[in-house]
Amino acid sequence: MFPQQVLLELHDDGLRGQVVRDGKPEPISLEAPLPPLTMRNGMPLEKEPLGDLIGDLLVRDGLIDHFVLAALPPAAAHWRVVVWPFEDWPEDPARALRQIDPPLNLPFPLDDAYLDLQPLPGQPPQMLLAASPKALVDAWVDVFTMAGVQLERLAPTQSCQLAALADLLEEAPPEQLVALLAGEGTDTHRLLLVRAGVPVFERALLSTGDGLVDDLVRSVAFYRRQDSAVRDVRLLLTEAIAERSQLEARLSLLAEEITPEPFGSLVLQGLAMPEAQS
Repeated sequence: MFPQQVLLELHDDGLRGQVVRDGKPEPISLEAPLPPLTMRNGMPLEKEPLGDLIGDLLVRDGLIDHFVLAALPPAAAHWRVVVWPFEDWPEDPARALRQIDPPLNLPFPLDDAYLDLQPLPGQPPQMLLAASPKALVDAWVDVFTMAGVQLERLAPTQSCQLAALADLLEEAPPEQLVALLAGEGTDTHRLLLVRAGVPVFERALLSTGDGLVDDLVRSVAFYRRQDSAVRDVRLLLTEAIAERSQLEARLSLLAEEITPEPFGSLVLQGLAMPEAQS
């Protein structure tokens, strides 16, 4: 028996989701915009209205008894790649990280954060750290409690995307820079650069049109100046964009649109995958 699940992808200006019934994802059925100032930088500012909205959507579709898996807004997590000094993966990697206390330059103390840790390929051994302030994560737990739902998992958006792209990234040549441009609400995108399976650069792109093209091209050029081993670039798009032909011309490549059907997005696909060790 498969648990009946609802997958939710959260953004500062809206949410979307789909049902997984008997292990099979159904089409996107949950979509709603969020009023301005409901959320800022991933932090829910109006917890009760957000809880009411989520609860009402699930009641409307008869899903209130389903288990909910939710991907936090992209701005909710801060990312770092950490060289891992231990020979074996410890039973409690978060505790081990606090023991070695590497310089992370996070905007909050490590003890005030929830941590998501995933091993990365290559040598020396490295791990990908996603850290979210405890106050932010606890606020989202409060939202889902107010919604009256069974919250099974909260996950960073970026780790969901990487999980969904794992096979593609594993096949990529080590000298290839993979650039993922993901839509993030109205007129906002997020660029993630990955090389040899390791995330190396991420930033929000707040522009559209020529500005978006310039920002993306500058970001790729900036990274390539830091890493002379890069020989070519592969551009992945999570949705159709008007600037595609301009990007292809400026980067001298053919972009690829990632369509993870039957999932509604890479985030929802990765969210549905079994959790890795964390």
